[in-house]
Amino acid sequence: MSTHTITFLPEGVTVAAAAGDTLLSAATAAGIGLRAACGGKGVCGKCVVRVASSGSAGYEEVLGCQTPITGDAVVTIPEESRLADGHALAEDLTGGVALEAPLAEGVSVELPTEGEWYRETAAERLLAALALQRERFSEVTLELTALRALAALALQRERFSEVTLELTALRALAPLAREGGRLRVALADFDGAGRVIGVAPETATGTYGVAVDLGTTTVVVGLMDLVAGKVLASHAELNAQGRYGADVISRIVYTQEREEAREELRAAALDTIENCLFELLAPLGLSREDVIAAALVGNTTMIHLLLGIDPAGIRRDPYVPAVRSLPTLAAEDVGLAIHPRAPVFVAPGVSSYVGGDITAGVLAAGAAATAELTLFVDLGTNGEMVVAKGDWLVCCSCSAGPAFEGSGLDHGTYARPGAIDAFRYDAEADTMTFHTIGGATPVGICGSGYIDALAELLRAGAIDRRGRINPEFPSPRVRAHEERYEFVLVWGREIGRDDITLGEDDIQNLIRAKAAVYSGVTTLLDSLDLQPSQLERVLLAGGFGHSLHPDNAVAIGLLPDLPRERLHFLGNTAFAGACRALLRRDARLDLQWLARRMTNFELSTVPGYMDRYVSSLFLPHTDLSLFPSVT
Repeated sequence: MSTHTITFLPEGVTVAAAAGDTLLSAATAAGIGLRAACGGKGVCGKCVVRVASSGSAGYEEVLGCQTPITGDAVVTIPEESRLADGHALAEDLTGGVALEAPLAEGVSVELPTEGEWYRETAAERLLAALALQRERFSEVTLELTALRALAALALQRERFSEVTLELTALRALAPLAREGGRLRVALADFDGAGRVIGVAPETATGTYGVAVDLGTTTVVVGLMDLVAGKVLASHAELNAQGRYGADVISRIVYTQEREEAREELRAAALDTIENCLFELLAPLGLSREDVIAAALVGNTTMIHLLLGIDPAGIRRDPYVPAVRSLPTLAAEDVGLAIHPRAPVFVAPGVSSYVGGDITAGVLAAGAAATAELTLFVDLGTNGEMVVAKGDWLVCCSCSAGPAFEGSGLDHGTYARPGAIDAFRYDAEADTMTFHTIGGATPVGICGSGYIDALAELLRAGAIDRRGRINPEFPSPRVRAHEERYEFVLVWGREIGRDDITLGEDDIQNLIRAKAAVYSGVTTLLDSLDLQPSQLERVLLAGGFGHSLHPDNAVAIGLLPDLPRERLHFLGNTAFAGACRALLRRDARLDLQWLARRMTNFELSTVPGYMDRYVSSLFLPHTDLSLFPSVT
């Protein structure tokens, strides 16, 4: 088979690609992420590239996923076709969680070398010294036989029934034991069993862990100080699996089409996490082995794909995943590029479509820690919701699609610096004001920005309740575009780039997403013989941050029309739950408890769900009596 040279601009990266391969696969090999929400099936139209044959002055716009390589070519990737670069996050969502029995910790011990200890092995001396240190004895002057008994007693009184030495730690211990003195021991919690995974001189500084929120669209990784119990830095990137499809179903289907597909998806997720780790560790001069623990949350499909487990059962009747709960794993078995024997805690899930990201979110939001009737909604690529009152919890999931994470929309992006997260429109003056995350130059619109835009244009009469743009609206912002209309939200001349617009296709995507969420909420409540008016708290989580305006969320029919003081917007609670699991053993136990306590409803089996969905395909709803404050 012949090969050809493909050069990608503006990077100037050149790769060799086999004849017949697509430009999308060549871009992937070059390390360039193209938007391919449909998984390369040619229907989303997001992977447009500009191709010029070598030596040609002109170019042709084609879909990267549908264009086979037939010769050498120079390919320019437009900005709008690219998967966005990662970005640093400043928000610490741990909520000031106190440190208590973290997943791993650095323990300083004195390794005795004199007297009766002389003939004991290095391993025995270390374990005895570790047990004594953890009991915080200021001084011990006992005979060796008594000391052995006391060490065993100390371990029993600790949270670990036993502590064992990993082979890698033993290898590191042997030369250090001859010198004696103080050592720094990395002690990990593997589901109640203590393991020494590393030994280093006392001069070694810092004990670090990572919290990972493996989202379908976005991956967030936070570096945590396991001594101070705080987030040092966090970083987010689009999940590189996006090139195989925007949603979990398309990715599951992809794994069934090619023998090597499951490993491709696994590698894509691991690469994304590794990129985030590099951005976090490099500025601090830390190595990957300095990270001695990881807590990971994600939906059921993401966890299966990360671990290389066949996800086929998730989309086939009776829709049962291969696994819901996992033991604590070692990093090298998962494939995480941190300390190879670091414990990796994976938050347990409930069902095929309610995963560990939801149990983590419920924990972080405190949704089950009150007697108030609470609705918790996590709005990501899917919409999951939990109704809770104390230890009574019922959950379900709906397929909202990735619109509220900015995917599949012409100017959509996830919540990153430069993403427009708020709009306000003065129709009389025809002026649109906006706010971007970090105050950066606009790069697109994230979920909260789209919700604001819909609500503002609905109030102004620029769009009707069906989401159609009014062609008679008195503003040059309304214009025809490809047999439909669009509304210019931000003029390009104001920001030095192309106009940022909202088209009718985008509006319909957003309406379908909000309809799925609202109909899911009302169907779940009705199944429990509850009315929205009975809800005492509504907690909305997701990548919105804290910028979502409650009036606008109600105005478009995303949330029930309740007194606004009952509506709370929490940001990324899945990531916050991962942080808590990393810092506290009781949080890890609580996650197991929550997963067991939740009763799952399958909306597709509930009579009337589709009728409710269709009724929600208006702004805010076909039944305006449900939204008295809006009308």
